[in-house]
Amino acid sequence: MDFAFYSTDIDPTTDPANADPAPDTLVVLEDLPTDDGDSYDLHGGEVGRGTVFQTLGGAVVQDFGVFLEDLHLSFSKEKAPVSAATISQLKAIHEIIDGEYYFTDGYDVWLVRFLRPGGFRYRRNLYWAYQGQSAYSYEIELIVSAHLKRADCGFNLECVAGS
Repeated sequence: MDFAFYSTDIDPTTDPANADPAPDTLVVLEDLPTDDGDSYDLHGGEVGRGTVFQTLGGAVVQDFGVFLEDLHLSFSKEKAPVSAATISQLKAIHEIIDGEYYFTDGYDVWLVRFLRPGGFRYRRNLYWAYQGQSAYSYEIELIVSAHLKRADCGFNLECVAGS
């Protein structure tokens, strides 16, 4: 199981590294955020849209419902950081305007964009720098455009309504 970003020029798959044809863009994260201090949140961000306006005699509530685009995926890697080469690849795909990618965690596939601002943050990991290695910690937050659940949807984009 690997975390990977890949271009939408191929069909969604949980194994883009072995896809035929291969995607034009592929960034595989070399170590999963599974150590103590790392995080992986499938339900990041606020879900639902609305407001509450306090008035003199009560409140006016506006409820605009829940939208798939409200869902954010977020994850970070702290203790066993990634290489400078992986950070360069992530930077390249993050910097593309309106860049949309498939993201897989090895189980599910999402169609995502990086949150702006702050969807990709990285820093040199000082522990590893003191050991003489160039390694980086990172935080990523993604906006979900479509959720392709492997078991329920069979990679069918029409199935996202109930995701």
